[in-house]
Amino acid sequence: MLELELYTEGWEEFPKWWVFLENLQFLLYWAVGFVGMYWLQADGLPVVSILYAAFIVVVVGIVLKKHNCATCYYYDKWCHLGWGKLAAKMFERDAGNRKLGMKIANVVYPLIAFGPLAAMVISLILKFRVIVLGCLIVYFFWGILQFAILRKEGCRRCKLRYVCEGSAAKK
Repeated sequence: MLELELYTEGWEEFPKWWVFLENLQFLLYWAVGFVGMYWLQADGLPVVSILYAAFIVVVVGIVLKKHNCATCYYYDKWCHLGWGKLAAKMFERDAGNRKLGMKIANVVYPLIAFGPLAAMVISLILKFRVIVLGCLIVYFFWGILQFAILRKEGCRRCKLRYVCEGSAAKK
């Protein structure tokens, strides 16, 4: 891990209720995206939704754990998502490359957020379904809530608040 100046008022570890709720909201957000894309199928198989879920599992669940979480101050600690604890079960400390991890994250998270929006619009153009429209609306506003408001709350309490490349609360 790089030696960085830590935010002294940041939480050493996040409470488990916080970790649970933040993971729950991520999982539900991704599930809404999955359901909203469900009707983009090939031979009755929801290929787009399956690829979306597989992409999240592989890239967020493994690749980013190695490159970001295994190199983070919160490695083997309860960060806002608890992923530092998970990374410690999967990888040795500093197993990844933090700069590469941040580059990947800067591509992956927008894809995870905007991919389903585009896919749901395409689905609606192909055939209007109320459930897809509902998923689109929920997903859109949940994304705004998640990335513009909720994310900042975790970053505000993080020890790496001012030095993390991904911080939403540098001010």
